[in-house]
Amino acid sequence: MVFSRILVAIDGSESAKKAFAKSLFLALKCNAKLDLAHVVPCELGGDSATTFELIKQLQAKAGIILEECRKEAIKNNIPIEIMLKQGDPAQIIIEIANSQNYDLIIMGSRGMSAFKELLLGSVTLKVMHHASCPVMVVR
Repeated sequence: MVFSRILVAIDGSESAKKAFAKSLFLALKCNAKLDLAHVVPCELGGDSATTFELIKQLQAKAGIILEECRKEAIKNNIPIEIMLKQGDPAQIIIEIANSQNYDLIIMGSRGMSAFKELLLGSVTLKVMHHASCPVMVVR
């Protein structure tokens, strides 16, 4: 199967880093374009001032992660777009995937949540069940 547009969901976790590496490999083999999405969750708890400050910090960290990925893709001559969104990660990834013509979504098996013992992260599971294209899960 040949992929021309690949959506990669990243969050800074180890499995997301592996997913990005796999996406670079596939993009090179298939001459595909990558779109990277990082979604900062907006339901973080705490008072509004603390939540606002935490979201700002998470957005800044996400920007750094996205920029590192962009540089790596450019170094490999892979066309890339980056997106930084805020909201429910699974819902936003599904909305992005369903509104565009992606051939594949690549994401890690577990993200940055506190529930590291789960075999498959809840965001990954939701995306797998509701996306309109195939989802590759990288461990």
